[in-house]
Amino acid sequence: MAQKDQINDKRLTKKQVIEIIKTEGKLHEEYTKFFEGKYVTGFIQQDKVYELPNEQYLYVFDEKEGALGGKGDIFSKEYFIRRVKWLQRVRNDYANNRGSSVDHWRYYSSYKSDFTDHIQKLIAKLAVNFCINLEKLDNTYESLDLVSKECQKYEIEQLFKEWYDPLVAYVGEVIRNRIDGTWETDSRHAGCPYPFININYKHIQYMPINVVWDTLNGIKDIDFRKATANEVRRNNLGYKD
Repeated sequence: MAQKDQINDKRLTKKQVIEIIKTEGKLHEEYTKFFEGKYVTGFIQQDKVYELPNEQYLYVFDEKEGALGGKGDIFSKEYFIRRVKWLQRVRNDYANNRGSSVDHWRYYSSYKSDFTDHIQKLIAKLAVNFCINLEKLDNTYESLDLVSKECQKYEIEQLFKEWYDPLVAYVGEVIRNRIDGTWETDSRHAGCPYPFININYKHIQYMPINVVWDTLNGIKDIDFRKATANEVRRNNLGYKD
């Protein structure tokens, strides 16, 4: 997908929005209801969604939203549906007390505190089930492109349910080899220990869980190479792509 999410170059003015709705927009009641926001103050945010020709959607900000009110953006159907699914996942996660990366992984993980005892087993499972030659999972950034490509074939929820631990294991191995670190378990987190990559700096943890959670739980295309490289660079210790 293009880096720019919306199709329009600049946010549409109120006048432009009115003209689009008048000539070709059809209110999408289901999505409009979905994006309705209710706040503890009693304020109800009522953005609107209109279906347009050529598989596009127009998102219009609530008239009550100050400078944004009545303005809008146009999105492709593919991107917009992805955005809807993402927001639904976020809502479900917070409703079920898994709003952080560690809490989210703990909910789905089969191994939890024993995770680091099964790294190679999990990577072998990833290779078999993704039909990737194990020799090609050589802990390089390039190999993460193979993993990302295979992940595109699955629904996000299925990846979390079936491949969370294997993905964390492999991403972690790529990071570990890149920075010459070791797998460790942090037992201080309330509720569940979690794995991280340690380089013997007291306050530094490299987090493969964060990489997998952020990559799968976002709106953009799955790109483990980019996310893993960002995690390696995060602490600015001189590691390069």
